[in-house]
Amino acid sequence: MRKTFLIILIISATALGAWQAGIFTTLKSTATLGKQSDGIYLLPTNQLLRPRAGQTLIAGRPVDLALSSDRRLLAVLNWRGVLLYDAFTVKPLGEIKSTSTSYTGLAFLPGDGKLWASEATRNGPDSILIAELAPNGTPGKVERLALPGHPVPAGIAFSKDGSTAYVAFSRNNSVAIVDVASRRVRREISVGIAPFAVVVSSQQERLFVSNRGGRRPAAGDTQAPSSGSLVVTNAITGSTATGSVSVIDLKDFSVKEIFVGLAPSGMALSPDENILAVANSHSDSVSLLDTRSLARKDVSIPAWPEGTLGSQPVGAAFAPDGSTLYIACGGNNAVAVVKASSKQWKVAGAVPAVAGALPAGWFPSAIAIDSEGALRVVNIKGVGNTADTRGTFNSRQYEGSMVKIPAPTPAEIEAGTREVQAANSPRFEPAGGVTNLSSLGIRYVFLIIKENRTYDQVFGDISQGNGDAKLVMFGRDVTPNHHALVERYVLLDNFYASGAISFDGHHWLMQAFVSDYVERAFGASPRGYAWNMTDALTIAPTGFFWQSARRPLGVRIYGEFSLPARWDPVTSAAVDIDESQLQSWSYFWRLYKEGKWQDAAHSRSGVPALDKYISTRYPVGLNVTDQIRVEVFLRDLAELEKNGDIPNLTVMTLVSDHTMGTKPDAPTPRAMVADNDLALGRVVEAISRSRFWPNSLILVVEDDAQNGVDHIDGHRTVALAIGPHVRRKVVDSNNYNHTSMIRTIQEIFEIPARTSFLKNARAMNSIFTPDADVTPYRHLTSAVPLDEMNPPLKALTGRKLWAARRSLAMNWRDVDDVPFEVLNRILWWDRKGETTPYPKTPEMHR
Repeated sequence: MRKTFLIILIISATALGAWQAGIFTTLKSTATLGKQSDGIYLLPTNQLLRPRAGQTLIAGRPVDLALSSDRRLLAVLNWRGVLLYDAFTVKPLGEIKSTSTSYTGLAFLPGDGKLWASEATRNGPDSILIAELAPNGTPGKVERLALPGHPVPAGIAFSKDGSTAYVAFSRNNSVAIVDVASRRVRREISVGIAPFAVVVSSQQERLFVSNRGGRRPAAGDTQAPSSGSLVVTNAITGSTATGSVSVIDLKDFSVKEIFVGLAPSGMALSPDENILAVANSHSDSVSLLDTRSLARKDVSIPAWPEGTLGSQPVGAAFAPDGSTLYIACGGNNAVAVVKASSKQWKVAGAVPAVAGALPAGWFPSAIAIDSEGALRVVNIKGVGNTADTRGTFNSRQYEGSMVKIPAPTPAEIEAGTREVQAANSPRFEPAGGVTNLSSLGIRYVFLIIKENRTYDQVFGDISQGNGDAKLVMFGRDVTPNHHALVERYVLLDNFYASGAISFDGHHWLMQAFVSDYVERAFGASPRGYAWNMTDALTIAPTGFFWQSARRPLGVRIYGEFSLPARWDPVTSAAVDIDESQLQSWSYFWRLYKEGKWQDAAHSRSGVPALDKYISTRYPVGLNVTDQIRVEVFLRDLAELEKNGDIPNLTVMTLVSDHTMGTKPDAPTPRAMVADNDLALGRVVEAISRSRFWPNSLILVVEDDAQNGVDHIDGHRTVALAIGPHVRRKVVDSNNYNHTSMIRTIQEIFEIPARTSFLKNARAMNSIFTPDADVTPYRHLTSAVPLDEMNPPLKALTGRKLWAARRSLAMNWRDVDDVPFEVLNRILWWDRKGETTPYPKTPEMHR
């Protein structure tokens, strides 16, 4: 009997191991992004997702949710309004429209007759939406409490009797005390930097406020800007260095500050109000505070593989009986389950244990518990679907989701943990190529970042690749260098941007991490659109991808992280200006043609910690032709040729392919893309004819694919690899993305991967060959005149006039502050003719 039992035990253990290993099938190396044949979704973040049964899809990007006190109504803060549902059936009850909502902030007034929500815009005005609710939960009369200035309201909480509202004012670094009856702000209480969530403890008569930017700076601190405030930062990475919770005594409004992990976000109060849980998004931890003594204990929330940054705890909720704490982990696409070390939560004694994790959707941001004890979770990015009802694939076709997860049993937590671990470490078939990239002798890498094109827009006309010729807009006639380079080297027809727009695309490329602060901000980016990481709150504590190098690495940056400036010849330094002070494109083009561009426009570092890496002579902005940018680089390269001391890593932005639509007094879209193409060709030619070429690699990629459509997925984009050790005349259809490209650079320089997304990324080994070919490249010139200008309004009629007027009204000083659906159609009709229908492709990935 004993022998039989042992045999059964061994067989069971073997079966369990085999089952665990087979949770997800091994993906083909050439798998495309999105929905696979078995219903699993492959995400552009090196993660898998199995959609939960019964999920509710939400058009937009939902960031917060709230349950009424009787648990009958469920409200979701979406990016353009508030959605109301029956909490039992999830039947939609109505939608309250908004221009744009804030990062968080949604609460039912005690009694459930009214709902308050935070609204914020790019530059103000901001407000509190107040909606009356009918007994059946449908929205009635809607009013707004207008807020002076641009405070950016965030978390909302009410006193127990409902007479007072407490609202975090993110940009004011304060909490507003609002009289509910009169709807007047009675006072503002100063707290830490960028307050986020607020929680009231009636028993302790205390208000708790999480401060994303931590404490206020003091003399001697390293500081960096964040939306008008200064933040205490790490001197090397530029990321925030503190996180805190302000504790306000509601009897006298005195304030204490308790330090917690970095980027504290959502908070939850235990049912007995003895413990406050604080989710620390940039520390992968949860801080547990005793609400009486304010003693603290931290619980680590692991990412996978463990030892990396990336679980991103952002929301919290206690089970009704208080025995379990659930944590929404945006980076893990999961809910972590934390159990008390005894029957009660205690800050003293043993550390509470992480029991496991439950799979959710893509980037869960908030969590609540319904009357049945089930979890309700909103996911900002749903399953990653980029198809709309018209069949168009575009990265800005946002779709979030809400899922219901029944209160889990221990077995379900165990199984869920295995699934979450496997989903965060997908397995691909081997891609082949050179295994040891550091053995190739590559000493110099040039990373060139461009703006906003899809694969099909540029390379859909290359028959060897997986393209759709009907979707080509800037083909060989406009981009001869792009075409010549991928035909000489390698055509990557299965490469994806990890982000959706510039705001997250540059973050993926520079740090392989996107903060929930960014993911939540797509509605309006109310604290500023820091696509270039010029807000310390956006930067990962791991820093930028090269900063973990074990050996000294020379770095030079042209354009990335930079803000516009003018050159002061007296001080020989770049002086800050606003982008509105930049001259027109024609002005810079004239200076370029006359050879007088040298002091026309410059830049300064938007990240103080990176000052030493930034070329201040390199201009930024769409108003400046890429040819001037190339001239600055070529001048530096010539100097480096003389002394032989070139940086190991050069990061450069070439942005003219963004275009300015059909804006009068700007070049035509095809002229701007041709400008970008010529710039790339000139840079490659110069490097290939330099003394550094035998040991060089040039990688080129778009920051995102938002301004166009693609027949495979909205994230598929243009990427090139150029160099002596890059394979020749081949199509490489292996699945790669932004983090694959960065992981490739790290493996060349033997830089450890510190985020989970980089650790799980596949380096692009298949594009390399050990045999070097140092043949130089000669750039090509398009037949498109680079100064081909859009016609004036008076010369236009019909749709062309409409397009020009809309282009003229767009804010081109901010790279993404334009209505993308309008711009994409303007570009399409400009290139294809105004009578050509906007493209439709099969909904392959729905």
